Amino acid sequence: MSSRELRSLVSIADHGSITAASEALFLTVPAVSAHVANLEQEFGVQLLDRKRKPARLSEAGLVIVERAREILRLHDQLHNAVAESSSFSGVLRIGASPTVLTSIIPRSLAALRKAYPRLQVRMRYGRPAFLIKRLEHDEIDVAFISEPRTQIEGIKWTMCALEPIVVVAPPHARGQTDEALLHEFPYIRFGRNFLVSRDIEEHLADRQLVLKDAMDVESVDAIKLLVLNGLGVSIVPDGNPRLSQLYGLRVMPLGTPPLMRRIGIAEAVGGSKQQIAAELLEIFRRTSLHEVHPEQV
Repeated sequence: MSSRELRSLVSIADHGSITAASEALFLTVPAVSAHVANLEQEFGVQLLDRKRKPARLSEAGLVIVERAREILRLHDQLHNAVAESSSFSGVLRIGASPTVLTSIIPRSLAALRKAYPRLQVRMRYGRPAFLIKRLEHDEIDVAFISEPRTQIEGIKWTMCALEPIVVVAPPHARGQTDEALLHEFPYIRFGRNFLVSRDIEEHLADRQLVLKDAMDVESVDAIKLLVLNGLGVSIVPDGNPRLSQLYGLRVMPLGTPPLMRRIGIAEAVGGSKQQIAAELLEIFRRTSLHEVHPEQV
């Protein structure tokens, strides 16, 4: 039994399927399946009910998951207990929403690793509500998410970057305003379950813009490919404008003044990683594409 096998089982419980767990852990589906099979062989019980589609945890699996969470917490604490805090070694458990994970997170983590090579980073991704729960259960140390709509008891959120919300349209689009572009093509809606999606919907409602829905897609990169192929127009947070430039997409700010997304670091109040979280915040600010000015914080 290894910690990786236990993490796979816990991830299945958190995400609801082997496929979703493999995506969250950046592993292949066969690798996660093999982890579960190894645990089943060791414990001599079926941990998944494979008669259901997708396969779900059995009663025995649910029992083991709760103990596995405790073991993994102790495992991470063991790393931290032997770490020299002055040199920022040990384990930092980071969560990020998918849209942040593919934009400014990679540069920030590269800078963090260069500054503190002894620090081990473990990544999880999910929607903000999922990550907040992981913070509350001490399963991650910090989370990169959009600004919560309401203050969350026991959670501190600090803004560190701004991302523009933009209209992306095919290269051959003719519209000269954001409204003209939005009415020129069918509308590819960015996933409704993200915090930023609510801001977009409210903005459209305030301007009384009624669009012709074509589809809902939860990946910004996938949306840009669909737009490139002329399948529609969309509104997305543009933390990675290089991809739009590479595709030659028409990109236009949404609204006047432009609508922006506020990104920040969430952490548990009084958490054990406050010092490294503060350092990560500064690195994040330095490496983000859109500088945060003091009056905006």
